[in-house]
Parts: sequence; structure tokens; C-alpha cells
Amino acid sequence: MHLVRTEDNIDDTEYVRNVKAIIEGTHQFCRENPELVEDPSLLVNVLYTFSRNLWLQSLQVSLEQPDKMKDIALENEEYQTYYFDYLYNRGMYPR
Repeated sequence: MHLVRTEDNIDDTEYVRNVKAIIEGTHQFCRENPELVEDPSLLVNVLYTFSRNLWLQSLQVSLEQPDKMKDIALENEEYQTYYFDYLYNRGMYPR
């Protein structure tokens, strides 16, 4: 999914919606097949964190930037984390 986002440059809302569909589908499958995963919620949390971190990494500024740019990048990362969480939980762009 992440590769599709980077290659096709899909909209953030669409990407996060697709990530959520994959995670929710995996969660449902694991609940219906308890012999596969002992704690489906743990798997959901790992998949969510992994997906968000992949997305954030794709937005990061190079570490070779001046210190001022690093500060801006840190503030931006905090917003981008909020933005991803908001899209995931509400399915729309924050206003």
C-alpha cells in the first residue's frame, strides 16, 4: 500500500482510508480465526504504528538540513502525526 502511495502519489485521505480498511480487515480476520493470533488488538496497534511511521518517514526532511530546518521539521512531524491520526479516526481532512 505504501509503495502505491509513493509511486502513484495518491491523496493522503485516500491513503489513510485504505490503510484503515486493511487494518480493520486484518483485525476482523484475526478475531474470526483466534488460532492465528492470540491478541488481535496488539496486531492492530503494531500495523497502525508501522503504517503511520512509514508515512511520516516519507515526509521527513533530510538530517543534513540546517538546525532551523530541523526545528521546523520537528513541528511539522508533530502536525503530520496529528493529521494522520485525525484522518484515520475521522476519515476527513481536519478543519
